Amino acid sequence: MKNKSLIIASLLILLPLIDSLFVPPVFGIQWHSPKMMYQIGVALLIMKLFMVITGIYLLLKNNRCDTGRAALETQPTARRHLLLFIVAGLQLVVMVSLCFWYLVAGTQAKYFKQQQHISVFTADYGVFTDVYHHISYICYDRYGFYRQIPVASLPWAGEFSFKVHQDSLQIYQKSNVDEQTKQISLEGFNCL
Repeated sequence: MKNKSLIIASLLILLPLIDSLFVPPVFGIQWHSPKMMYQIGVALLIMKLFMVITGIYLLLKNNRCDTGRAALETQPTARRHLLLFIVAGLQLVVMVSLCFWYLVAGTQAKYFKQQQHISVFTADYGVFTDVYHHISYICYDRYGFYRQIPVASLPWAGEFSFKVHQDSLQIYQKSNVDEQTKQISLEGFNCL
């Protein structure tokens, strides 16, 4: 029973870590749209937080024996427990910070725009870096999974809209004075 709870605790701590290491959220699954996968990733953050908390609880429940310096030197399992505690503690700090950030600042779901096969994500991380619009061409398979092909990254254009016209992407930038149009060629971008 003790080994079973240790295995469950390890899985509850390590699975959220593995998912967090993937750059696209939700174990890198790309289904339906980038915005939807981002929103699922935000919702899963709460589930991953509870998984880590449960894993820590099971480790504490399983680890009632003395884990002093002598125990660390003699028992290799105590070292594994300590490593799991450190990994879980770091994850706990990061996940609680992210949850707090989402509560205060909101998520970035509003920065996703999509029309036809074109997706635009505005990477706005505040004062940490410059703001860019990442434009991608999206190809879907018959099951709804997609892959993104980067088209361009443009510096911040303020309020804008875009439209696909034949083999070009037209971006309409709105300003106080007038409306500017920028064109990006989509030749060579297809889903074959």
